[in-house]
Amino acid sequence: MNRDGLSKIRRAELLARLSSLELKIAEQAARAKFIRQKGWDARTADRRLELLVDSHQLYLSALTHLLGGDAEGQQSEARR
Repeated sequence: MNRDGLSKIRRAELLARLSSLELKIAEQAARAKFIRQKGWDARTADRRLELLVDSHQLYLSALTHLLGGDAEGQQSEARR
């Protein structure tokens, strides 16, 4: 497989992981909110949310580096 083909595969994989992380972030944010509303200790849920957001930033950075530009624009185009 040529270099361009590998680049497309990496981009598709990163976009899929970003989408998955966005879903997990939304679910974890709702979970943390629920825990806080119940008056329970939400430190663990908040920490997990923080880790998911950090992972999302790392994948976004990797995608930006791979594309050599603005990944946000590329990501929104890829979802259409």
